Amino acid sequence: MTFDHVHPDHQGPNTVHMTRLQVAQLILDAGHRRVLDIPCGTGALSQLLLDGGREVVSADLCPEGFVVPGRSAVRVNLNTVLPFESETFEAVACVEGIEHIENPHLLAREANRILRKGGMFYVTTPNVLSIRSRLSYLLRGYPDQFHYMVEVDPATGAEQPIAHINPIGFLELRYVLSRWGFRVDLVQTNRELKKDSWLYQAIRRLLLTKGKRSAATHPSVASVRQAILSDAVLFGEGLILGATKVATAAQEP
Repeated sequence: MTFDHVHPDHQGPNTVHMTRLQVAQLILDAGHRRVLDIPCGTGALSQLLLDGGREVVSADLCPEGFVVPGRSAVRVNLNTVLPFESETFEAVACVEGIEHIENPHLLAREANRILRKGGMFYVTTPNVLSIRSRLSYLLRGYPDQFHYMVEVDPATGAEQPIAHINPIGFLELRYVLSRWGFRVDLVQTNRELKKDSWLYQAIRRLLLTKGKRSAATHPSVASVRQAILSDAVLFGEGLILGATKVATAAQEP
């Protein structure tokens, strides 16, 4: 296994690595020193951060796949409490992980717990609110990168567990982060798809006419509407969110 390995649920190694490169640059530019990379996979993001002089803790459900020379990863299940002391990291990076877990609220609470005040939680996930993904849902019944959520064992013909179990859009993800002590300060994408399509632009113009009355009720609503009408959300393949820890969240739901 190498850094180029990518789970088959993702569309290709280049797009996933584009996301890692972008997250790494955000972390380096922000000056975070101690970073948790979870799930770290083969360790490509960890290596980028180490090359940038950062102190990195790498963790994954399957640490045997970690291939950074001279280093190892901690075995961690994102569906459980994280085995790290409170307020020990300046940044937590969760690249293409939240769509694989059962409880995003638990992950947000734990990220809040282990981050120092003012620390950043970087989360990336397939963008299920893009125009492309919305059309897929309308025409096929599922958003991009989630298909029919059926995976068959070729040897037995029986269904087996799948990896992408939790399609979480910007609205829900922003709420989860806000609920557990974060403020979303950054909304980006790894790449924009079909931005110049006449059909997509026509849909965008239609979307711009919707939600104005609701947005006028409160600045927070207006901010959310602005985000979901942004190029990153309407045309982005993947979402990249940066959320700042602004409050210490209670650790019970």
